[in-house]
Amino acid sequence: MKSERLARSGVISLFGSAFAAVAALVLTAIVGNTLGASGTGLFFQAMGIFTILTQVLRLGTNSGIVRFISEQRAFERAGAEWRIIVYAAAPVAVVSAAASVAVWFLADALSAWLATPADADGLAALLRAMAPFVVLGALIGVLQISARMLRGVTAFTLLQSVLLPASRLLTVLFAVSIAAVAAWGAFEAWLWPLPVWVLITAAVIAPPLIRDIRRRAESTAETRPSFRAFWRFNAPRSVSSGLETALEWADVLIIAAVASPAAAGVYAVATRATRAGGVVDKAMRVAVSPTISALLARDRFEDSTLLHTKVVRAMILMNWPFYLLLISMGSAVLAIFGDEFIIGWGPMMLLAAAMMFQTACGMLQSILLQGGKSTWQMYNKSVALALSIGGNLALVPLWGIWGAAVTWVVVVVVDNLIAAVQVHRGMHVNLQPMKLIPAMIAPVVVFGGGGALFGWWGGTSFGMLIVGGVTLCAVYGITLWFFRHRLHIETLWKKVPVIGRYA
Repeated sequence: MKSERLARSGVISLFGSAFAAVAALVLTAIVGNTLGASGTGLFFQAMGIFTILTQVLRLGTNSGIVRFISEQRAFERAGAEWRIIVYAAAPVAVVSAAASVAVWFLADALSAWLATPADADGLAALLRAMAPFVVLGALIGVLQISARMLRGVTAFTLLQSVLLPASRLLTVLFAVSIAAVAAWGAFEAWLWPLPVWVLITAAVIAPPLIRDIRRRAESTAETRPSFRAFWRFNAPRSVSSGLETALEWADVLIIAAVASPAAAGVYAVATRATRAGGVVDKAMRVAVSPTISALLARDRFEDSTLLHTKVVRAMILMNWPFYLLLISMGSAVLAIFGDEFIIGWGPMMLLAAAMMFQTACGMLQSILLQGGKSTWQMYNKSVALALSIGGNLALVPLWGIWGAAVTWVVVVVVDNLIAAVQVHRGMHVNLQPMKLIPAMIAPVVVFGGGGALFGWWGGTSFGMLIVGGVTLCAVYGITLWFFRHRLHIETLWKKVPVIGRYA
């Protein structure tokens, strides 16, 4: 993989993440308008369980593959990359195969625990439907991140963020269009594309793997990582990866279990709409993680600080407008998914504010991982998950989805503050919040103030959302161009420091 400019990698990854987010929103709109709040809740409950399972069963290998291959390239070594991928894929295949069998036989017991008595049978059917796909869901993550390292950002983005989401959207749309399917049929249609893309991704990474195997004589026991070293790094990451995914879905699952699928459906739609703003964060992580890993491997802390500040500034400029629109005109957004979901606007405002804070904190998690501090992150996510579960169990019975939203805010703030202290003091990557303030002003003035004015003047109908969004985007674009030097926008297109042949 040749060295890539941050801007080029970031734009490609951003396009893919944006496409995936739009596809997810369209899928949510189809499910919401077809299945209603209750069916939507059951659909996303099953999706949450499947996502938690497959993310946990990837055993944190995504970060390990990026870190160890980047380290090999930082020191211009060859002939060991295929070993790293085998180290990752083999245990994942074995463990996930055992887990898929367990899901099939324990479906009734799990559904009795995770759903209300009235919905247990429906969830059990969904668990049995997902069981054969668990292995594929775990392995495709390993193969896709291998494509990122072996084939570059473009191949990874197409496979993970464009083709797989698009095929899932089409299969679900086909399923709901030919018959009045229930949550079971829609969820099974969402699973169907997995086998196809596992095979295609394996074919994509095969040629560079074969070339690396042919160069295996160039690697020695001293230069190539061992299986033990790979999993010593990955062991805590396996736990923290599972904790991260459980943290993402715990609130939806708890609402479904202690409240109702309808409440879980409303909250799931609100969270899906909010998480769509994370496309920039994800794109930047994909583009920058290998470079951050290489810089930290050489103890180039000043370059890491410079790169991080530059990336966070871009994340704020691109992310905050979306969250501010959700806050000011969120009812129009939620109406897209069905009238039943508009009641989620208030909680969604809290979610959006929390995500603005997380965006301003930057790539803290990536720095911890690529700096070899996966154990720290594991402890952080343990604290965050405990707060999430405890907060949701305490507040959801009292306040419903408002309780889940308040818990979300607390978890996001605590998780990021802990990571900020660790990165700043423990890893010598200085956080520079004062340099981010100019980037915050523009979206707050244009989309915060402007969105409020549009909402006050014209209401929050879908038509006003379109008119307001287009108008504010035009004003924002002009503002960024006018203040491009003051906001250091032109520096985003300069080449990132690279190490050796690779970034």
